[in-house]
This record gives sequence, structure tokens and C-alpha cells, in this order.
Amino acid sequence: MFVASLALAGVPCAGADAPAPSASCSVHPNEVIVGQPVSASVTVSNFNPAHPLSYLWKPGVGGKVLGNEATAEIATTDAAPGSYSVIVHVTDAKARKNNEATCTVDFVVKPAPTHPPNVVISANPGSVPFGGAATLWAKCSSPDGAEVIVSDWKSVAGTVAGSGYSAILNTEGVSPGVITVTATCTDSRGQTALATTEVAVESPPPPPPSPEIKAVEARLALQSIYFATSMPPVENPKAGLVESQRQTLLALAADFRKYLESKPEARLLLEGHADPRGRVQYDEKLSERRADRVKSFLVEQGIPESSLDTKAYGALHALTETVVKDTITHDPELSSEERHRALRNIETIVLASDRRVDITLSTTGEGSLRRFPFNAEDALTLIGGREAEAKKRTGKRTVRSRL
Repeated sequence: MFVASLALAGVPCAGADAPAPSASCSVHPNEVIVGQPVSASVTVSNFNPAHPLSYLWKPGVGGKVLGNEATAEIATTDAAPGSYSVIVHVTDAKARKNNEATCTVDFVVKPAPTHPPNVVISANPGSVPFGGAATLWAKCSSPDGAEVIVSDWKSVAGTVAGSGYSAILNTEGVSPGVITVTATCTDSRGQTALATTEVAVESPPPPPPSPEIKAVEARLALQSIYFATSMPPVENPKAGLVESQRQTLLALAADFRKYLESKPEARLLLEGHADPRGRVQYDEKLSERRADRVKSFLVEQGIPESSLDTKAYGALHALTETVVKDTITHDPELSSEERHRALRNIETIVLASDRRVDITLSTTGEGSLRRFPFNAEDALTLIGGREAEAKKRTGKRTVRSRL
């Protein structure tokens, strides 16, 4: 009955063998990347719970184990990728027998992922004059901290001189356009990355105009072209150019043809105007016919139609009396007496000054002088007087005598 009582109390009977101590090992995680730690632990059984235990951790193959308790940490910083094991020996120093157990557990160290280097290159300046040079800079780094170098500078045009993180692009002899430049960054593991940038080569400045063309341009001091009242009429849109204005346009056409040989992109803008006495729609159509008549005359003289643009403003930009007075006052071709006569008839002169086509040269932006041709033989026709009667009476310049 005593033996049974002891057995029931959990005490081994005399002569019975106690179960051998055992240990069970585990790791977490069981797969890591180089440099990541592994946590190892051991669970024991059949040791006397009243006795303290000692733990001796050892690496089975490679690695470094830190700790002397039921848990330990395995460092993999210097471990090569591969399979590893860790062993722990558990001992009960107070027990005389059945006082130790051992277990082993495996884990895997995987290689760290590698990332290619990052590289960008820039150019200063990004746009260079024809034949100019640009400084190139490269910035290269490795996400993994590997050492890097920059090399192999190349360009699709021009020449690149330099190595390492900077170089010079020379564009001498290169046609205007965009040049692509590349450089390669290589890390210590042989991984590479390529970067590009662009440098724009500007067009060379145009050659200076020849003295002859400069003289022609100087002569293109454009004059406005004037029409008589209501000219040209609807039924005869090619009428209305009096002789003095024809001569002005002939001189203009000769100079502009010569000018186009040097500057084929040049254009003439012809802007038609009308005095404000008519209805709005009538004035608009009249000013349109005036601009078209000047254009057709210039085309007849060999000016390409593509070099001529027209606009019609009607009476929208009618000149004020103040503006016309100022023009008369500063007209170098008028004497004091002639100015006085013109100013005395200012209302009529203002209307005559609005019946015109202004001309603007595109390459210079210079517009024609809105200076009424007082000294033209047919000036009275443009003003509205009777030129034939004036000629019979004086036989001289009509406007000088009739103003």
C-alpha cells in the first residue's frame, strides 16, 4: 500500500528507472537574409524542476551564438549564404545521473538582395551657342552602400573629354539640334546603371547683312499709300491708284524684291483704312478693297503673294485732328506757308489722311509714315479738289497753290 501511495504521489518506486531528460530546440525565423539575427530557444523535460540548469549554446556549422539561457541569439552578419545549425547542451549539475540533454536545430542564411546603382547626369548650361561647350556632372550612389565609379562618357555628336564624375562636352562643328550624352555608373559588385542628359546646340547667328542689303533696308522707309474718296469702287476694284502712289509702290516693289533675296522670310503687312463718314460695313469693305488693290499691284510687280498679308480696319483707327496737326507741323517737305494752308483746311486733310493703306515690314517691325503726300502732282485728287482746273490756273504744283 505504501509503494502504491508513493506512486500515486508521483515519487518513483524503489528500483524503478526515471525517464531520461530531453531537450527540444527551435529557431525563429528558420530562414534569414545575411545580417539578420536568428532567435534560438530550447524546451526541456524530465529535469528536476527544483534544480537550476545550465545551457551551453554552440554553432553546429558557422555563425556566432550569443546567450547562456534557454534562449540565445545567432548573429549572421559575417555568415556566408548557406545552411547552418545550432546545438545546445543542457546540464543539471546537482543531479548525479540522467542530468543532461542535447538538441540541434537547423536554419538557412540567404544572400542579401543586391540593387543596381542609381545615377543621374546633368549639363550646365543645358543650351549652348553654336560651337560652345557644356560641363557635365554625374551623381552616382549604391542603395546597398557598395563603392561606385563613373566612366564611359559618350555623346551622339561632338566630343566628350573627362572621366569620373565630371566631363566637358565640346560642340565645335556640330549642327544645331539636341545632343544626347550618356555615362555609366558601376558598383563594386559589377552592377551597372546608365544615365542620359541632353544639351541643345543653338543655331549660329545669321551673317550680317551685306552693305547692299543694308542700303536697301534703309530705303525701305515705307510710305503709306493714299486713295481718293470712295476709291476703289466695288465695280472696279483695280482702280483708284493715282500716279504718285503708283510710283511709290513701284519703288517699294523694286527694293522689296531685292530685300527678299537676302531675307526670304520677310513679309509686308498691308492695312487698309477709311475715313469715318460712311456706314461701318461700307467703310470696312472699302478699306478691304484698298488693301487688296495695293497687294494686287505689288504682285503685278513680281512680289510673291505669299509675302503679303492684308488687314482691313475701316474707320476703326481713324486719325485724330491732333495727330494730323502734329504730322503736318513736323513734315520736313512743307514750308511754313504750306503748313499754314494745310492747317487752315485741317478738317478736309484729316479725312484725306484716313483714306490710306499702311505698310509694315515684318523683319524690323517698322511701319509706314502716315505722312500725306502734299507735294504730289495729284495731291488735290487725293484731297478731293479738282486737279485739272488747278493745273490750268498755275501750271505748278497743285497742292501748294490750292491749300
